[in-house]
Amino acid sequence: MPGLPAGWPDVTVCCVWLPLLPLRVAVLQHPEWDGLPLVLSGAPGERKVVQRCSLEAEQAGLQPGLPLREMLARCADAVVVQPDPEAEAMALKQVIEGLQLVSPDVEVQSEHLYVNLRGLRDLHHGELPLLDRALRAAVPLMLKPRIGMAGNKFTARAAAEAAAPRGTQVVPAGDTTGFLAALPVSLLPLSTATLQRMDALGLCTIGELAALPFSAVQAEFGKAGARAWRLAHGQDDEPVLPYQAKPTVAAGITLDDPLSSIEGFHTALRMVLGRAFGDPGLHNRSVRKVRLSAQLSTGASWEQLLVFKGALMGRDAVFRALKDKLEVANALPPAPFETLAAELTDLGVETGKQPSIFAKNVQQEQQLAEATRQLQTRYQTPPVYHAVEVEPWSRIPERRWALMPFDP
Repeated sequence: MPGLPAGWPDVTVCCVWLPLLPLRVAVLQHPEWDGLPLVLSGAPGERKVVQRCSLEAEQAGLQPGLPLREMLARCADAVVVQPDPEAEAMALKQVIEGLQLVSPDVEVQSEHLYVNLRGLRDLHHGELPLLDRALRAAVPLMLKPRIGMAGNKFTARAAAEAAAPRGTQVVPAGDTTGFLAALPVSLLPLSTATLQRMDALGLCTIGELAALPFSAVQAEFGKAGARAWRLAHGQDDEPVLPYQAKPTVAAGITLDDPLSSIEGFHTALRMVLGRAFGDPGLHNRSVRKVRLSAQLSTGASWEQLLVFKGALMGRDAVFRALKDKLEVANALPPAPFETLAAELTDLGVETGKQPSIFAKNVQQEQQLAEATRQLQTRYQTPPVYHAVEVEPWSRIPERRWALMPFDP
């Protein structure tokens, strides 16, 4: 591919950046919108302001935070896109699965996906353009992916953000510090307050930060500043953490007629949870997170992720917790809904079975650890102890062993 170096430079990490993913997913569904000024509005029930906007919309004078009523006055051709969390999750899942065919080690951080390139050189005959072609085959062209390849994760991300739309930027390990020097310090993982302090001190580029002594940067900006200084020098040993899909149980219903009442929502939620807890995968298992989603009669989608303070077991307990959380947060669907689905995640291991006291294996240790965590969540200090040998030589039996709190 033009623009890529021949052979295989010293690069070990790839970053696939999918900028403005919600807007590009809408373009996947409506290809005729490609090239038009697109703006993402708030979800149903939220303020009607511009959440995100495409490059074409920015060039027309639109920006995040602008009320939608003022948008058409500035750009009559703007297309308002409604949030569709289900479509975004499905598109991202397909990209992840495609990249995992290239490399098993794929890490997901929102719109940035990291791919471990170690061990792929021989598979692609030592030619980086062949790898680039394989990566792009995993990502729909309409998502406008930008790809960066470098010797570490931070530099790969910076390279992806510096790449042209649908382009690839390669930074060999030996060119890392030179490439980073001209980039703004805002690319570093720093808080807004720290970036403002750097701006007040006249530190605008990564190269200017790298030129300072390490001790001075650490003294002024603390631990975060010390890490930023190391990143500015290309020192990033953070590994690519492979994405692992956690076991989930999902269930849903489709309604003949849209429901709009609170009572109707509660009835539908009970039915969905009843189907979910009828799945053998939830037998004797606890739940910590529930993702609710619905298709609204307006054509938009609704989604809420609810996290419990402690693990819950049983349909009734989960239903009561969801009902309270949704009502307190005033987060019920803002329009009549046609479908309702629940995805139960962060499942605990089975804790309802009495294991043999003579058999010791990994599964039993996991069951004990999960049960202890649940007790700790409920009672702060779990009443679980284990015996530790302290003075085996003592003539007094009580001194030979001690009961210590069990920490999973």
